[in-house]
Amino acid sequence: MPETDIAVIGAGEAGRGIAALARALGLRVTLFERGAMGGEAPDPAITAASLRGLAARAALMRDSQRFGLGEGPVAVDWLALRTHLAAADADAAPDSTPARFEAMGIEMVRGAARFAGPDRVGAAGREWTFRRAVIATGAQPVVAALEGLEVLPYLTEDTLPELEDRPNHLLILGGAPFGLEMAQALARLGARVTLVSPMPLAPGFDRDMVEGVARALRRDGVNLVEGVEAARAERAADGLALLLADGTRIEGSHILLALGRVPRLAGLDLIAAGIGAEGPLAVDGGLRVAGNRRVWAAGGAIGRPGAGDVAVLARSMLFRLPTPAAAPEPTRAIRTEPALVQLGNTAGEAQRLRWPLADTARGAAEDVGEGLVTLFVDGGGRLAGASLLAPGGMEMAGMLAMGLGRPVSELGGAPLPHPALSAGIARAALEHRAPALSNPALRWVAGIAKRLP
Repeated sequence: MPETDIAVIGAGEAGRGIAALARALGLRVTLFERGAMGGEAPDPAITAASLRGLAARAALMRDSQRFGLGEGPVAVDWLALRTHLAAADADAAPDSTPARFEAMGIEMVRGAARFAGPDRVGAAGREWTFRRAVIATGAQPVVAALEGLEVLPYLTEDTLPELEDRPNHLLILGGAPFGLEMAQALARLGARVTLVSPMPLAPGFDRDMVEGVARALRRDGVNLVEGVEAARAERAADGLALLLADGTRIEGSHILLALGRVPRLAGLDLIAAGIGAEGPLAVDGGLRVAGNRRVWAAGGAIGRPGAGDVAVLARSMLFRLPTPAAAPEPTRAIRTEPALVQLGNTAGEAQRLRWPLADTARGAAEDVGEGLVTLFVDGGGRLAGASLLAPGGMEMAGMLAMGLGRPVSELGGAPLPHPALSAGIARAALEHRAPALSNPALRWVAGIAKRLP
């Protein structure tokens, strides 16, 4: 029976990252993947990112007209757009091809992996013993148990690349972040879009900021229907229709499911590994799975984005360094424009400092209507978490990520260029100092200091 130091089940973002790092450290690594890898099929994440980027350009051209720049409608050539999507996917594919990982010295196994014991994994008719394993199987879209849907064609986050033409009227069922992103992107690219969500949009995010996202979508022409259940789906003259619980009937050409994602764990035989049932995986602060000290999990397999998990896995699994009792909060984002980013701990009794980006020099100069930053400060004056709604918010969030766990006063004193939207972050941080300015002792010192030469 072959042996391996690290068995990585799943070649998604977290799986590829930890496999490459472990191999660079000289460990024997076996990477199992049952699905398509780079170059074998379009990557849905690249397709979605390309659509968002192209949509942002189209919106910028339209919005510029209110400032006297250009005139007339902005045409969208869908054939040229599809050509760009294919080119973007081809450019990104080499980073995730099987050949790339084989060239690193990683053993690639193409097939569905399953645990055969606490330290064994099987796939493609063979078994391997491992010292440590990582479950990085990702997540899959939730498919609604909606009457009539089983006989209709529908799109999900994973099948989005199959969209060959611009929808005449796209119906989106669900208010998960992906649905909001695609609603805005396709509306900006000329499609009519109706989003139906039985629950409040983007659960788990700051409600004031989610409302800012909703206003931005409505400005882009998205029809938002919130708080109403879909009762049935059926065929219609031009495609399909959704019948809502309140009796409303909405016809469209395509339907996209955006009800969130669930961990992809079926077929792993977790019981054989001593982990338990096929339900959600419980992990500690180092992402080690409860029930088997040889096994870790990351990314969608534990219901979170996988981008930051490689560093946690490296510390906990590869170097066996101490880790917190609980897993760190992942960074969550809605990649609309403005983008909503939430990172760190935004719950509990932390002090909240808030500042609108419109009250910055750049915000005023560029007429930024939707923009807000909220800082969550713990009892020791350190930044515990943050929420940010801002144009370009995905990049601005880096300033907040670097400040997590550090004194919030450091953000207030950051040497920023002027004018900058990130000045709103600094201004919110300065609110933490404001009460101290009324301290009599501090005012007495300032009074003495003013007399010095």
